Amino acid sequence: MHISSIGTTVALFAALVSSQRLTKPPLQQNLDNLKQGFLNNLNPVASTRTAFQAGYIPSDCKTIAQREGFNPADIQSWTVQYADCSAPWLFCYHKASNGPLDDFIDRFGRLPVHTRQFCRHIVSLPASGGHAYNDGGNLVFFGVTLSDINVHVHEAAHSLDLIGIFFPDKPLSSSAKWANEYALDSAVPDPYAQSNQIENVAQNTVVTTYERNVPGGFFGLNADANRIFHQFATVDTEQRQADPANLLIKGGSCTGRLANSSPVPVSGTAAATPQAAKAAAVPAPNVALPPGLATIKGVAFNTNDTCHFG
Repeated sequence: MHISSIGTTVALFAALVSSQRLTKPPLQQNLDNLKQGFLNNLNPVASTRTAFQAGYIPSDCKTIAQREGFNPADIQSWTVQYADCSAPWLFCYHKASNGPLDDFIDRFGRLPVHTRQFCRHIVSLPASGGHAYNDGGNLVFFGVTLSDINVHVHEAAHSLDLIGIFFPDKPLSSSAKWANEYALDSAVPDPYAQSNQIENVAQNTVVTTYERNVPGGFFGLNADANRIFHQFATVDTEQRQADPANLLIKGGSCTGRLANSSPVPVSGTAAATPQAAKAAAVPAPNVALPPGLATIKGVAFNTNDTCHFG
């Protein structure tokens, strides 16, 4: 299991990269033509869900909800156990979310497990439109993006890049290797990839995930795909040589996980609720990873300022 050691400098890098818009033209107007292929070929993993201990919420979810102007008492926390990992994921689903919880669990569960294991909590918040971002491994979805498979792949890709899984101990998107390979191509995947190199790596990860899991692949879908070949090949090489290998290919089981954030009472700045009163008398749930499952070292980053994908 690769353990990252790059620390908090990623947040500073994200701020710098946000102003560095890319000038290469887009290969496609969007990547929407990949969605059905993903749904047809990234099969959902069997899962079961149970409600989190009443009166408690994962601390990261509470922080995110309050930061976005929501009452944590309106967040429904769930423990979701997928068949391909010994540790469940904690989902935080606002009761007014713009789609069913079942769809949310289904879409995340379609991601290859070696991608999924680098995501901590999965958060859904209501919005009139739709966008998403990745906060240190917490995937935060707004509006209808909770059901969008492309957005799930894209946001998980930020974890692989910024935690330093693609490229040992530092983001691939800030590496000289990526800059050199990008320079050899004449396009980027789509207009969103033009935002900056962090978003470009994420969109190329969407392309590579499609290429490696869908018959015919992206290069069979777009006759001009060679215009992004060096970017694709770089992501593909890094995902094959990572630990665990083949991060973007379906199958297998998890080898490690980001540690869950500590459970905290829903009460606080949220309005008092019967659940909060009950939490005061009930021990917090145990969210420790099971023995034998490696703990992946987290990294502080937040793509909220640069990532409004959706």
